Amino acid sequence: MSASYTPFPSTSSRDADEDEWWLRREISLIENLLHSRGEASADEIGAELGCKYWGPMRFRRALKEGVRRGAFRKAGRKRYSAA
Repeated sequence: MSASYTPFPSTSSRDADEDEWWLRREISLIENLLHSRGEASADEIGAELGCKYWGPMRFRRALKEGVRRGAFRKAGRKRYSAA
């Protein structure tokens, strides 16, 4: 066993690129839903898009990052609307 051994998988730029691709896709899905539907709660968005199947914490991250990137905005406590 070398000094640089770790039991955790290493990340590569390809992993980061793929993660960014999926994040952009998830943000786009939320953005499109809000443009077509209007304001909605996080629970409504999650149910409509089947976010419970996205993976742990992905939906929460997509909401937070989508607001940060200006794809949509917070309209209240746990409510979002198109930007």
